[in-house]
Amino acid sequence: MTGTRPHIIIMIGDDGCAVVPHNVPAPAPFFASVNGVGNGMQEITSFIARHPAAQLTLLVDNLAQDYRADNMPRLNPVDRAQLLRRRLRQHFPAARLTASLRHKTANDQFLLAGLHEGNPVFLWAEKLHARFPSIALLPVEGARLAASLMPEATAGWVMTVSRHQTGGYRQIVTHKGDLIFTRLTPLPAPHDDAAVIITRDIKASLDYLSRHGLRHATDLSVLLLMTGIDHLHQDFMDLGLKSIASLSPFKAAQRLALPFAPAPEDDCGDLLFAAALAARKPVLPLMLPHTKQALRTETIKKWGLRVAIIFLFLATIQTVWAANSIVSDIAAGRRQEHMLAKNQADLARMQASAAPLTAPLGQLRQAIERRRIYDQPTPMPWHGLDELAQGLGSDISVMGIEWDAGDDKPESFTVDLAVPAAPQDRAQSVADFTAATQKIAHAMPDYEATVARTPYPDLPQQAVTTTRDAPHQDPTGEMILKAKTP
Repeated sequence: MTGTRPHIIIMIGDDGCAVVPHNVPAPAPFFASVNGVGNGMQEITSFIARHPAAQLTLLVDNLAQDYRADNMPRLNPVDRAQLLRRRLRQHFPAARLTASLRHKTANDQFLLAGLHEGNPVFLWAEKLHARFPSIALLPVEGARLAASLMPEATAGWVMTVSRHQTGGYRQIVTHKGDLIFTRLTPLPAPHDDAAVIITRDIKASLDYLSRHGLRHATDLSVLLLMTGIDHLHQDFMDLGLKSIASLSPFKAAQRLALPFAPAPEDDCGDLLFAAALAARKPVLPLMLPHTKQALRTETIKKWGLRVAIIFLFLATIQTVWAANSIVSDIAAGRRQEHMLAKNQADLARMQASAAPLTAPLGQLRQAIERRRIYDQPTPMPWHGLDELAQGLGSDISVMGIEWDAGDDKPESFTVDLAVPAAPQDRAQSVADFTAATQKIAHAMPDYEATVARTPYPDLPQQAVTTTRDAPHQDPTGEMILKAKTP
């Protein structure tokens, strides 16, 4: 709630309403003694209507509110939220508005709060719904005062007692900064002794606080936020408290450096708690469900167009950026094409200028390449044939030669030899053939000679006959000549 934004706090109690403007050029805070009826409400609503830009906060300080501390098991956030809603319905079945607040010192302990249907804050919330008022609970917000005014509040039990014109005497009890208990006592009659009433209320609270862990009264420190009360009264001394002190609302506001303070002679704490709320954000801000929905709708209407304009602007920037990127890519591609065409033209010009020198070299290169392809040495049988011719005699005839040579096998000749002898003299024919093969083998020392087939079969009783129709043929044999491997 800090800053310079206009802010109007309406403190709603059982005896009336206090209107506290902050950062509003208006008269001093004023009090309306009637809640929701007669001229009191008209005066407040007229004042609020004159300041349409001011933020509204309804600060509740009346009897129609309940508080309860409850322990929660360790659950995940979703299950814990469901259990909190069920506990709130169980503890406050007739409450119109409920809320929960986790304690700072105990993660498994929560403060549960409920506002009853008859609470006058709902009448104000409905009447001012067009201004989207938020709701704050004075005991919850006032618990921070004790921690700021009393150093022992962060480690022990502390009670603050203040007198409010809107409702009465308000007790706020904290333990290590967490709200444990609160009590509201209506204002007494003017002739009643305030010290006696406050002492009686503190004693009643001590009996109740024993259920919440306060073992002895000597563990409780009390601060009276009011003037005109003798804190050294014998009734206070009889309680056996740890300490008791008094501080005026004006000095308390000065000590806390609040944005505004009540008058030095003001004995009521209404402005003190309103100034503390105006100085910082509420601990537990509340709002009726339909008011919250209306505020959400109004926020969407207010900011939706702006968000749409922002996104349209960002989309336009993105489109322009993409278009610039495309144009840059096209320009870069054209520059590359121009550079490639220039390089090709330079190459053609250089080739044309070097043609008188490179043309003969190119023709020579082509000739060498053709010679390399077509003039490779091919193995030929001339050497073997020359030696074979030297080994043949005049009587032996070559009927056929099969030559074979390859890269992975040695050169070989398969030679068919004819022996000129009478068919009846086979022995002579075989001897002539054997002599011829030996002569050939002697003439070809680089080859291994092998007789594959003799002119006649090996069976001696087999005779060679000719028919009358068949022409006479000389007997033939076969020998194989294979080049020796080096």
